[in-house]
Amino acid sequence: MLFKKTYKLATMLAVMGVLTGHAASDIDLNSIGYFSFTPLPAELQAQKDTLLLSDSPEYVGPVGGVLSAGSINGKGRIYFYHVNEMAEPHKIAIILENTGNEPNGIAVFRELKSIATSDYFAAGRDLSRKELEQPLTDKPLYSFVMPPKSRQLVFTDLEHSPIPKDALFTGIVDLQTSAPVFARVMMIPMNLNSIESSYWVNNLPIDHVRLRGTFTGAEREMAVTKEYNTTLGGAYVELGNDREDRFVEGVDELDNKAYVKDAGNYGISYTVKIPTSGEDPFRLYFNPLGGGYSGSFTVKAQRRWQKAPSESMTYHIGGDDGLMALGHNTVLDSRYMGNYYGGDTLTIDFMPAGASNLPVRFLLIPEALANPQYARVLATNEAGQRALEAEAQKEAAEAAKKVAIEEKYVAAKTQKEEQAHQLAEAAKLAAEKATAAHKAAQDRQAELDKRDAEEQAKLKAKADAAAERARAKAEADRQLAEQKAKADAQKAEAARIAAEQKTKDDAAKAEAARIVAEQKAKADAQKAEAARIAAEQAAREKAEREQAAREAAEKKAREYAAKLEAQRLEAQRKAEEERILAEQRAEATRIEAERKAAEQAAKNEAERQEAARKAEAARQEAARQAEEKRKAAEAKAEADRIAAEAKRAEEARKAEEARQEALRKAEMARQEAARKAEEERLAAIAKAQEEARKAEERRIAEEAKRAEEARKAEEARRAEEARKAEAARIAEAERIAEAARQAEEARIREENRAAEAARKAERERIAKEQAEAARKAEEARQLAEKRYREYEIAQEQAKEARRRADIQREAQKKAAQRAEEIRLAAQRQIIAKRNAEIARQKLAEEREAARIAAQGGKRRSFAELNDVNTSVDQDEDTTQNAVSIDQLTRKQQ
Repeated sequence: MLFKKTYKLATMLAVMGVLTGHAASDIDLNSIGYFSFTPLPAELQAQKDTLLLSDSPEYVGPVGGVLSAGSINGKGRIYFYHVNEMAEPHKIAIILENTGNEPNGIAVFRELKSIATSDYFAAGRDLSRKELEQPLTDKPLYSFVMPPKSRQLVFTDLEHSPIPKDALFTGIVDLQTSAPVFARVMMIPMNLNSIESSYWVNNLPIDHVRLRGTFTGAEREMAVTKEYNTTLGGAYVELGNDREDRFVEGVDELDNKAYVKDAGNYGISYTVKIPTSGEDPFRLYFNPLGGGYSGSFTVKAQRRWQKAPSESMTYHIGGDDGLMALGHNTVLDSRYMGNYYGGDTLTIDFMPAGASNLPVRFLLIPEALANPQYARVLATNEAGQRALEAEAQKEAAEAAKKVAIEEKYVAAKTQKEEQAHQLAEAAKLAAEKATAAHKAAQDRQAELDKRDAEEQAKLKAKADAAAERARAKAEADRQLAEQKAKADAQKAEAARIAAEQKTKDDAAKAEAARIVAEQKAKADAQKAEAARIAAEQAAREKAEREQAAREAAEKKAREYAAKLEAQRLEAQRKAEEERILAEQRAEATRIEAERKAAEQAAKNEAERQEAARKAEAARQEAARQAEEKRKAAEAKAEADRIAAEAKRAEEARKAEEARQEALRKAEMARQEAARKAEEERLAAIAKAQEEARKAEERRIAEEAKRAEEARKAEEARRAEEARKAEAARIAEAERIAEAARQAEEARIREENRAAEAARKAERERIAKEQAEAARKAEEARQLAEKRYREYEIAQEQAKEARRRADIQREAQKKAAQRAEEIRLAAQRQIIAKRNAEIARQKLAEEREAARIAAQGGKRRSFAELNDVNTSVDQDEDTTQNAVSIDQLTRKQQ
């Protein structure tokens, strides 16, 4: 954002012509010796918290994906700044991933977003204002716990914030984690599920500006170590120059932890302290140096006798004041930011605004230098000042009397506060003792609960083991019954074959007896024929009953054969699935190898580009240092010359100023030409890199298309093979069924020729075997029912064990709630003590103010600086109503 905006914004800014259209500068800096102001270097005091910056690629297209990603452990901030260059509206999605094996607690403290607009200054200005209007606090907006190996969406309002084509959208999220998380910032179409998309969208490459990565220092504290004395003339504090205020350095975790630098410290919240000394009033101005700037600043003033800032004012640059940005194509634009006295300590809070340019300066200009009429006003009012001093002495005497009375009151109040403090200490000790006792009780209860839980676990394990043994025994009984039934079926088949053979033998004997009987007694033929007919009728009835029993037995045999066939087919199907899965694994391995080779090639190219970038950065740094030395030498020589020529006439001074202005303009023109040449070179490099990236994307897309076509062809081949195998299986099953039917018909014809005697014997044997099988089946059924009842009893015991465990967890939860109530009570006592201390400090400040008034000290009023109004505002001492100790320490319900 520091330089890369310029080549895209320059044309737009020139056409609109509203950057510095009116009142761009609140003071003529050139006429008051701006270029001879004294620098006040600011030093880094502290920086904390992790910053995940997402600004490269800034212009997202032709497809979306993962823009930036990095690890956050503890407190951190996610800052995004992107332009949608795709035809359809897209959205920003922020996904957290718990990569650990333990639950991770997440607390979100602040979520801010700008408007989505093609006016880049408006978007950056909007977020800068909101960052000051909604300061970061210790109270979270919401919190949640992430299970191990899970992903979670944060800042859900972004799901309903579409980014139109060519619009800029920026925002921040402040959060805290109990363990490391991996955060991703994505730009994806509005209709996609953000969490599901995070598993498959591509990581987008970083652009040539390289503004993304993980850094340390989301919160930054700076301070001017040398006090500014208002009697020494104008001075300035310069920030964002990568000299006194260094840019933070980090790594890009999407690019194999490559080195990156946040050029401009975007996404970082600044707190800058400027101490002053002296007695004269001075003014504060904002002065942009790097180009157009549009954002907000909060200035807090702490008087020398105060312990904390008492005055605060927020200043907005751009937008409401009619300007798009301040400082375009000039270093002499300024914005007034208040009047202050020597001895005040100024604190400036801001976050570098997106789309704006750095470095920037804060100018400290004495009132006498900024307003030439100031000295004349003082001389005019000198007589009135003496009268005012006399009146002030009178008021001081009265104030001294009031101070004496106030001191007595304060002494009494201090005594009461001390008593309240002692009571609060006693209450604190009692609370600590109660906490210790409660903790001991909790430990004892936890030990008892642990023992109960172990006993419950043992009982549950025993119940599970008993249930498992019951299930195993029932399974063994079932298998034994199946084996016995199979053996009985084999015996029955052997008996049937033996019976058939016996039937054949009996038939032969019967035929011989019949022939003998015919030869012996032809006279009895009619009688024998009648007996034969009756016997055949009885035999047919018997055969029908026997046929029904035989068919039932054959049906059971066919069902068993079908079961065996199903098992064989299932085994064949599983084998086929294993073969297909092995082929898929081999294909996935091949594709993964190709992907790794492509990633390695991309990595090699990125390393080459990084080496070239570092070499270019080293060259630019050397040129910058040489230019700075030259400018420093010129500035020193110019200062010496101005001091020597100060005694010359006014006409010589004006001529010298004209010459200096011409030199400055020539230097600015030279710098502008060099900057434009550098921008053109960077644009050419960016264009070449963009063309290479698009070519690589086209190659990857072609490879993916070829892989997809190969996959579809392989699936079609496997489907055809499966269809052929199924057709062959069906044909084989039909052949086996036909052969079985023919064999069955032959067997039936053979059995019909069996004799009556054999049928009778077979019928009796079958009846006996059926009775025996029915008895054994009944015994097996009773045994299975008994095992099942034992299994149900085991299940009931396990259910009871789980219920007792639930009761135990509920008791633990109640104990934790009781501990939290005791902790809150102790915290309220601490707050009461703090409030009492604040009241005591406020009384001390009032007493100090009265003491200063009694000594006759009085500051000049800002009204004296006005050419018309010469009156002096009178301060009025007020004393706040005292608050009782009971009110301060009252327990909140």
